[in-house]
Amino acid sequence: MARRLAVSVGFTGSPEQNKEIIKRIQIAEEVGVEAVFTAETWGRDQFSLLTQVALATKKIHFGTGIAPVFGRSPAVLAMTAATLDELSGGRMIIGLGTSGARVIEHWHGEPFEKPLQRLKEYCEIINLIIAGEKVFYEGECFKLQRGFKLLFEPVRKHIPIYIASISPVSMKQVGEVADGWMPIYWPKSKFAEGMERVRSGARKAGRPDSAVECVASLTVVINPDMEKAKVQAAGPISWYVTNMGDFYHRMLARNGFADEVAAMRKAAEVNRPMPFSTTPEIMAAMGERMLDETAVYGDLETVAAGVEERRRLGLDMPVISMPAGSPQDVERILGTLVS
Repeated sequence: MARRLAVSVGFTGSPEQNKEIIKRIQIAEEVGVEAVFTAETWGRDQFSLLTQVALATKKIHFGTGIAPVFGRSPAVLAMTAATLDELSGGRMIIGLGTSGARVIEHWHGEPFEKPLQRLKEYCEIINLIIAGEKVFYEGECFKLQRGFKLLFEPVRKHIPIYIASISPVSMKQVGEVADGWMPIYWPKSKFAEGMERVRSGARKAGRPDSAVECVASLTVVINPDMEKAKVQAAGPISWYVTNMGDFYHRMLARNGFADEVAAMRKAAEVNRPMPFSTTPEIMAAMGERMLDETAVYGDLETVAAGVEERRRLGLDMPVISMPAGSPQDVERILGTLVS
């Protein structure tokens, strides 16, 4: 049986680029990859690519990684997900998150208010719609009182909802309302601790500990030149700690890396990295312990062992970026990681 693995293909490309993405997703499906996730910001939407995936594949699950709970109503998200689930024979996953104030207020034009409450209500409303219920809902953000019901029968009464979350309060909420926890840059030694926080939310809501699985995004760099691999692996976490708001560096500080992130942010004041890159000063401030906890890098054998280690530490389904290289490289890499 294949080991559980998902791939992320990031943002939707041009029509020609999407043809190449679809070919790679088909290879992933052939070797046994379980799921593929897309993303979006303020470029092309992700549901158009997911429609292509649904039509071009037969087994692989697919989902949003993630869709923000602003910009689309919960009903629109539920209708879209139910349609894609029908089109694919029941393979849709709904990945949700709050995004942030800059994007929501200055791209979608909506106030970034009560994001966690809104996320909770989205999940509850989507579940009502997919279950085929008449929607009567009295929340803080949404008040739906006319009893509308989806005008077709969904192929499943429930579509899994995964939530991107790294803060303590939001992680407990994941346990209350979702089916999957999707952290990013989460230290490998803290997966069990993180899942216990999620499960505490599940127990509060009267759900079993097994209600939520851990589906974490991993930074993976396959490069036999270990020194180059380290620099490549350090790029994303360096950028997120020093330039992407407060959520990520605060999460890492809570998880035992307060000194490292403080030193990295101080180093970046003088030597600011390029997007998704690092500098020697930031790498020195980070140290190998933090890099090894938040990234997997090295030759393919080393990376496969690192991914497997994270499975043993509590990660149910690792999510990695779609490998680069030729179709043969993609088949070899993904085949190794699921075997």
